[in-house]
Amino acid sequence: TRMDLCLLAEDCSAPNWDGFGARPVRHDTYVNAYRVLDGLPLGIKLPTIGADPDGEITLEWHVTARRTLSLSVTEDGLLHYAALIGPNKAYGTEAFLGELPRTIADLIQRIQMA
Repeated sequence: TRMDLCLLAEDCSAPNWDGFGARPVRHDTYVNAYRVLDGLPLGIKLPTIGADPDGEITLEWHVTARRTLSLSVTEDGLLHYAALIGPNKAYGTEAFLGELPRTIADLIQRIQMA
């Protein structure tokens, strides 16, 4: 997955990488996403990695339509998240300060254990 992240960041590093005006994925965004992946607890299923047209990197854990989490990593170290766990929804923003915020770690575990 770290290699996927590296290739994605390289493929999306130029302006308009999608042909529809997408902003480039900046080096700091890549570094933050790499550090998030590095900080995942052992035994956690690795996410699917993608890039958003706004230049953010998205990490997604999708188990079923009702057990899913999307995490967008920004250049300035913010983690925007949205989760659906059964009938429950959770969303918000957490600062990434070198360690995966407890809120997001709990959501990842709930997605995989629900």
